[in-house]
Amino acid sequence: MVLNTLFFGPVVAVACSLDRDAKLAYRISLGWIRLNLWVSGCRLHVRGLENVSRSEQYVFMSNHLSNADIVAIAWALRDFQLRWVAKKELLRVPVFGWALRTMGNVIIDRSNRMEAIRTYAAASERIARGICLMVFPEGTRGHEDGLLPFKKGSFMLALETGTPIVPVGVVGTARILPRTGWQVERGEVEVVIGRPIPTAGRAAERDQVMKEVRAAIAALAGVAAEAPAVSLDAP
Repeated sequence: MVLNTLFFGPVVAVACSLDRDAKLAYRISLGWIRLNLWVSGCRLHVRGLENVSRSEQYVFMSNHLSNADIVAIAWALRDFQLRWVAKKELLRVPVFGWALRTMGNVIIDRSNRMEAIRTYAAASERIARGICLMVFPEGTRGHEDGLLPFKKGSFMLALETGTPIVPVGVVGTARILPRTGWQVERGEVEVVIGRPIPTAGRAAERDQVMKEVRAAIAALAGVAAEAPAVSLDAP
């Protein structure tokens, strides 16, 4: 995976210079995704694609169990031009971080609230140009027992732009690649796409929309809507 990232990263970065929205670069990056799925031995099953249309823009929101979620979701939704809402710390990863930025993903500095708000405002322009956003509303990797509290920023973006939110459930990635290590195991992963939740005209209903999305993701992923009161670092 390290070797193919060293190859694809510069190729993607160069391709980004060829068009404003890096759509060609994203198509190339899907080769990196497909190759890593094959290398890992991951068998991916996708359900619910009939719930979404390639001609529409969405904000996809998913539970987050593992770094393997990224490749699983990207391949499951490969017919869409996805850009990820990612934390600033990922830019430090050699080559990968470079490609992440040049492709126009939404990089959030969670320590700077005003900067995060400006970043989401810029993201709304990308949606208007045919880009879909992929968000992990928990903000970090959780666990299989329940969902962590959701961050509000991405919901504000969806509500302000009237972009439908599509709940996504991921199952099995925690066994493929645990949060505590980098040893990849073979296995099966399922990505389940839910029905879009409308946001147009609901700007004053943020909390209600968050509850609807949370309940939908929990149902699709087969987890509790609330996480148990234990530390993620507990043995």
